[in-house]
Amino acid sequence: LKHTFSSSVPPLHHCVAMGHLTRFCTGVAVVAAGASGKLHGEERFRMPHYSEGGASSWTQSDSTAGAPIYGGWTTQQAFEGWLSVWRDKYKVGVWNAGLPDPWESLLPEDLKGIDAKVVVSSGGVAGGIVTEGMGYGLMVEGFLAARGSKKALDNGLGLAKSWLAMVNGPGDVVQPFAGGANTSDSATKLKEWPYGVSAVQWSHEGLGPAGVPAWKFPLNKSDLSENMGSATDGDQDAILGMIYLAEALGYPKDFVDMVIRTIIAFTSADLGFPDLYRTLPGGEVIYVPKLGSMWGGLLPPHGKFKTKQQPWCYSPGYFAPAHFRTFRDFVTAHWQVEHNEYLPRFLDGSPTSMQGMTAALDSAVTAGYNILRLSSCPSGSVSNWVGVKAPCKHDDELNCEGVPWAHTPYVGAEGGECSESGTHFGAFGPDASRAAWRIAMDYVLYAEESDKVKLYDREGQVDYQADFGARQYLNMIVTQYNTGAKCDGGVPGSCMKDTRSPYRLASAFDVEMNATKITCDGVPNAPESWWAGFMAYPTFTAFVAPHRGIGTKSMSNWMDTFASICDFSSVNLEDFSLGGKPHGKICLTSYFESSQAVISTMIMAGKLRPLKPYAIEHNDPDAVFIMKDEDVEVAKASKSLATVALPALAVLMMVLFATFVLKRGYHSSYSMVHGKRSLSKIASAPL
Repeated sequence: LKHTFSSSVPPLHHCVAMGHLTRFCTGVAVVAAGASGKLHGEERFRMPHYSEGGASSWTQSDSTAGAPIYGGWTTQQAFEGWLSVWRDKYKVGVWNAGLPDPWESLLPEDLKGIDAKVVVSSGGVAGGIVTEGMGYGLMVEGFLAARGSKKALDNGLGLAKSWLAMVNGPGDVVQPFAGGANTSDSATKLKEWPYGVSAVQWSHEGLGPAGVPAWKFPLNKSDLSENMGSATDGDQDAILGMIYLAEALGYPKDFVDMVIRTIIAFTSADLGFPDLYRTLPGGEVIYVPKLGSMWGGLLPPHGKFKTKQQPWCYSPGYFAPAHFRTFRDFVTAHWQVEHNEYLPRFLDGSPTSMQGMTAALDSAVTAGYNILRLSSCPSGSVSNWVGVKAPCKHDDELNCEGVPWAHTPYVGAEGGECSESGTHFGAFGPDASRAAWRIAMDYVLYAEESDKVKLYDREGQVDYQADFGARQYLNMIVTQYNTGAKCDGGVPGSCMKDTRSPYRLASAFDVEMNATKITCDGVPNAPESWWAGFMAYPTFTAFVAPHRGIGTKSMSNWMDTFASICDFSSVNLEDFSLGGKPHGKICLTSYFESSQAVISTMIMAGKLRPLKPYAIEHNDPDAVFIMKDEDVEVAKASKSLATVALPALAVLMMVLFATFVLKRGYHSSYSMVHGKRSLSKIASAPL
């Protein structure tokens, strides 16, 4: 019973009943730190098996995923240094983006009176205020705010306030501007081009529009088309940050409402919910993220909802499985009946549901891993841009049978190519490099779930022999360093003992130093240099996932080795402008380099953690928490359990286990996350 509970009993408090049990949702497995009873790890898991009729049954996991590994003191110091560098990109005032401050009366209470802030980017097409940089800032500050940082909370709220101003747009365009085409209803109605609702204009809480904005500000008034349309990568990072800000604030209803409407807009505008999908031969519905509201993914080349740019294009570097899973879990935990009114309808007018939207997010994770498997090399290098061509018979059809990865990395059987942002098709470059830290986040936040990915062959049939997920992908990068570096990063001082140059590490990925496996069928073209920080730093995050051939201590030492590349002794950790710059070979402080460095070291330093279950965070009176001081085991059941069509065996096992623990621990003290709870109160609470 003890093993079964800790490994496979479904978390009941986030489940949704629709006449029959349709979905098991996220739970938390809490691991004890020995006799002290201190919590040292949280692993979320979600492994439903869906039957043909749509109902779920819980299946035992045989996953070998272990707890994430983090760097030591050197990694912590490097993160603090890069955080100071990164925060120097923040500027006060949304006027920097050519926008007025949003109306205070239309904001969530926690945003009122807050100084709006923006992230100023530079270099290439990203110059100005772009959603990519705003997304990075919101994500970093959200994670830190949820860990208790007041400074991070203030920064995050300031960025969120500016995000809402960007969604609405300036006064001389159609508002809300969002990811629309500056025409009436193009951002708020599904039937207008571009396909998808990029802003939910109204709110039950009396708030202003929420959603995903145009990708770049200030707007180019002489040619708005240069700025129009959202960008999926920045949108998803921003929303993840908002979710963690919501946790830091204690989930106020108005803030939660804003975030839920933003997730709905993202799922519709950037993912294509509800109409833009493909159906595999086995009947599985697959959504492929677009590259923004106006182009990419499964948008057709012609017809009413045609793509603005090259058709059938996708970037594996945009793939963010941890984000999608977190959106799913947040929505499931906080959904209210009135939120159904925010959902877009199918083009034929039929209603959609929260369950349909979260299923779309799940399917995007499945699609992403299947595409990543075919657009990466054994070294872990990934293509900037790849093809996902799966056309329907008619251009006005948005869904049909098809396999998006049938010809990946190429665009169709004809071997076509696509690219954008000044980076090359089929090459390991700055758009692709972000794949490593996005997958590392999936392992850190969803270790068990990310280790169990349903894989398909090019015909769309289930491939039972394939083994690929977050840990497997990250381990490829670790192996590349372990075998290709001219030093052992797992031994302190081995790689930088007589030099400040990381050349011994570079040999693993620098083709000019004869690095191998950087190109392959999935990545056919020459890569960008490892010596650019935005290429190197993301790969360092791979060491958070356990590797069967390398011990935990060595993996941690590897991260400290990478973190020692830059010397931060002259950097003022509180205010970068008051000190010097970091010293080292790949230590540039420009926008894109520092963004990848701060995110990567944040992950390596262990600053990410799964969201706390809402019921635990709020001391849900309908919940029972039983925590034995020494074993730290958590059980929860809900009053509503009796109304859910749960299989009888699962109910029996839960009751037997709870009874067993109560009897054993009658004379023990029982504690909750927030303070103490007496045995008599626990015993009388409903199971």
